[in-house]
Amino acid sequence: MAQIRLAQADSGETAQLRVGDTVELCLPEVRSSGYRWRWSLPDAVRVVADEHVRSRGVAPGEGSPGEGGVRRLALDVVGAGRHLLRAELARPWEVEPRRSVTFVLAVTTPNE
Repeated sequence: MAQIRLAQADSGETAQLRVGDTVELCLPEVRSSGYRWRWSLPDAVRVVADEHVRSRGVAPGEGSPGEGGVRRLALDVVGAGRHLLRAELARPWEVEPRRSVTFVLAVTTPNE
């Protein structure tokens, strides 16, 4: 089982995986702006972790107010097939997202 890392720059690309692999998706997020990432995930992908991670090297309680970080999503792939992951950066009260990214997972079984 492997861990595959995806970032915003990988949007639109197809990642080759096997059932049982883990996907770590990291997207930039400034929480104080009100914008948060929301997800649309297929049934064959399960969320293991969803957290905001501060900028590297900044200890809790330090750094500038409003400083950015990343939204880290860890996903377990539990079904074979071609799966579409969609993430939208939006404020909860707004209908239209500020930005959206899409990732394609091409998942095979371990025996293939």
